[in-house]
Amino acid sequence: MSGSAEITPSEAHPTPGIRLVEPMRPLRWLYLGACDFARQPGISMFYGLLVVIAGVVISYTVVLMPYLFTAAASGFLLVAPILATGLYALSCGYERGESMRLTDTFRAWRNNPTGLAGFSIFALFAGTAWQVLSLVIMALLYKGEAMGPLDLIIEVLRNPRHGFLFVTYMIVGGVVAAMVFALSVVSVPMLLHRRCELLEALRVSMMAVTENPLPLAFWAAIIMVLCGFGFLSGFIGFIVVMPILGHASWHAYRDLVEHDQAEVG
Repeated sequence: MSGSAEITPSEAHPTPGIRLVEPMRPLRWLYLGACDFARQPGISMFYGLLVVIAGVVISYTVVLMPYLFTAAASGFLLVAPILATGLYALSCGYERGESMRLTDTFRAWRNNPTGLAGFSIFALFAGTAWQVLSLVIMALLYKGEAMGPLDLIIEVLRNPRHGFLFVTYMIVGGVVAAMVFALSVVSVPMLLHRRCELLEALRVSMMAVTENPLPLAFWAAIIMVLCGFGFLSGFIGFIVVMPILGHASWHAYRDLVEHDQAEVG
């Protein structure tokens, strides 16, 4: 049998195993990500610039349609792993000792177009679900008069009577964010790199978090801090932050998921 199109991923290869890593291992991923970034910063920053453009477009959309604020904020973070496929391709090429060009990263999707398109749909669904949950929480618990997203946030944070709303929103948002993180932390680089289906990649990602709760909680905290810097810088910081996180996520995947013959990237 020849050609990847003839392979049924779930039948051709078993689900890969998960390695255990030490709690501070994410610092190593971040270091390796910075090293990959330094090899060809121009190509890496191209993808960072795409994230900045996406952030500006999403912000403009929120100005025009404030009720989409929650979906826009979550959608921005969900679209980043998809934009990072080119960065995963770069890191994969560096790992193999190959000379990489920007055009090579554009072809990354060809390894597993169905799986990557499926993750895009998953990201859209997750963002929409969080938007609906946010609207339900606000409709049930918010009793103020603020109209814009920024005014609403300031009022909720400053006025003690919104304490229950704030706690509820943070708990529900934290649960949703944790679930999305657990399902996506290694799934996109895995889809790029292996002959596998979306559900298998999501399952392996969840297994990685279950087997390594402390390291991946630390990794999630690092991502939050660096993304916070990106937002506070008016998105400009994402030109560097996003590529480093993208490259580092590749190394997280390579550390956490065992290697086998299913790899194609």
